[in-house]
Amino acid sequence: MRNNINGDFSIVEKISELKPGAFININWKKIKLMLPYSLKKEYISFTDKKWDWRYQFNKDGSPDIDNPSLYELLPTGQVKEHYCQSEDKSSNL
Repeated sequence: MRNNINGDFSIVEKISELKPGAFININWKKIKLMLPYSLKKEYISFTDKKWDWRYQFNKDGSPDIDNPSLYELLPTGQVKEHYCQSEDKSSNL
């Protein structure tokens, strides 16, 4: 994840540091995605309206960074969920 502040693409060390303009890069099954941060109340989302990467919140209000979800928004209006797990276990997001 990176914040984009006036063209300065700084790496986000903690999820609480996300700013409008942030984005995430995802490499998955030979697909490379760069999804912008989308402000949502119910979960943390990065979406380009075709793909949606989400972190749900735990009961204590912290983001569940170990179990993200990737949704594919199909042209038919259906949503296909792809189950994912973060590779970077050392991340302190």
